[in-house]
Amino acid sequence: MAINFGAEYKRFEKEMAKKHELYAQLGMSQEQIDALDEFDKEEFLSDNTYKRHVQSLSMDEDSENPEDLHPLFKKFGDVLSVELKVTFRDKYAWLDEISSPELTKKLLSLAPEDLELLDAYVFGEKTQVELAKKNGISQKNISKKLNRIRRFLAGD
Repeated sequence: MAINFGAEYKRFEKEMAKKHELYAQLGMSQEQIDALDEFDKEEFLSDNTYKRHVQSLSMDEDSENPEDLHPLFKKFGDVLSVELKVTFRDKYAWLDEISSPELTKKLLSLAPEDLELLDAYVFGEKTQVELAKKNGISQKNISKKLNRIRRFLAGD
């Protein structure tokens, strides 16, 4: 991906001018503003160096035609490709972190759907509404399932 450094730098300087005004209005000293400028400039230069030295290997995932592949991917595809095999233990590695053997045993005895629901809710940070849409049921049903799982794990 080619970048126009001059145009990017102009845009960066305009943003910096706006920030200078804001910083001055907030009562920052010139020394503080200069320190922030130095940091922002280093970050800008670092990002642009990265952009100049990285080339995207985007490809059409749906295409079966090898001619559609990026030339670098054609040449180095075997080195750049990784096939991931996710196992039960990989997906639920958090189970190994639980110090209570009783709790681990209870979690492993849950139905796979319940364990998946718990994993998505707690570690996937999904809301009950999102889980309901994904599972094709109501949010109320998700809430009931999570309460049932909680009561089971608590021993109620």
